[in-house]
Amino acid sequence: MLGKDNYCVVLAGGFGTRLWPLSRKGLPKQFLDLNNDGSTLLSKTVERMKKIVPFENIIVSTNLDFYDDVCRQLPDMNPVQVLREPAMKGTAPSIILAAYHIRDMNPNANVVVVPSDTVIIDDKPYAEVIERGMRFVEKNDGILTVGIKPTRPETRFGYIQIDEEKKDGMYKVRTFTEKPAKSFAKVFVESGEFFWNSGILMWDVNSLIEIAHSCLAEMTAQLDRIYDTLRNRDSRRNLLYTLYEAFPYISIDYGILEKTDKVYMATGDFRWNDIESWDLLYDYCNKDDNGNVLGLYNHQIYNSHNSMFLCNKEKKLVVIDDLSDFLVVDTDDVLVICRRNSETDFKRYIKDSIMKYGEKYT
Repeated sequence: MLGKDNYCVVLAGGFGTRLWPLSRKGLPKQFLDLNNDGSTLLSKTVERMKKIVPFENIIVSTNLDFYDDVCRQLPDMNPVQVLREPAMKGTAPSIILAAYHIRDMNPNANVVVVPSDTVIIDDKPYAEVIERGMRFVEKNDGILTVGIKPTRPETRFGYIQIDEEKKDGMYKVRTFTEKPAKSFAKVFVESGEFFWNSGILMWDVNSLIEIAHSCLAEMTAQLDRIYDTLRNRDSRRNLLYTLYEAFPYISIDYGILEKTDKVYMATGDFRWNDIESWDLLYDYCNKDDNGNVLGLYNHQIYNSHNSMFLCNKEKKLVVIDDLSDFLVVDTDDVLVICRRNSETDFKRYIKDSIMKYGEKYT
């Protein structure tokens, strides 16, 4: 367990429809129990992090629309630990806002930022790399990220390219690449220079804010105005809500990491997965002896293999016969039946649904 100067920011404000119709704009995947084990991705993330930093030092950054969902899923967390973004503006504004918020509480803070919607299988090596990384950023200026050694040429993940140069055991980062084409992904994996981008970041608050000043000067000037001149919390909140709307929508990768040479990488020797598709979710979930993922209450499954069957209706009996390599998702208002590898078709399903019915089913 790290000491009182160490904080964690859990990013829980994003939304997406990659796991549609299970995930929606109003209920993104971080709030879902995807493995049917009674625990959401968000709650798993917080449980994992409270073994690494003091629980009271965990800050959940989320959108105003999801504040109630966070509080409901984390009943032991003090509501003041939930940082509400006035608008969805991407990871750069949310991370920088969290840095100002934490610096206001503790100017000596070291911070680890973690996504709320990724899967970590091995908690012990995960904790070890974060503890090692937090010691690094305590002593060194800059930003530390965590890279995962790739096991396949995956096009749905971002990549980090490293230099041979090291500092206190951490690699200097050369480039970031977001979701490359298959041909590039193969070259990346074969080169040995590229790692999957886990989305985990570490820094001390003063170093991050200093770097942000040079990369996103207008944004940090507004946050300086809020945090350096106003001491009343209500006054701060009111001004923040006014100014935040004008912030650009930008990711931390594009806004800061690609613009500074003060980024390093630690290697993460733990099993990690970013659930970006139904196929990746299938890989993550528990399966029966026939390779089926059964997220069902009452069911009778015959002659079916390597499929995923999900239904959220507790009183419905689901009977399936002779379906292999299929995805069946039955929610309150949408039923999807398709081949399990129909990932590219889902964009069409959603687009056609919006064209025909508006936003009703998304």
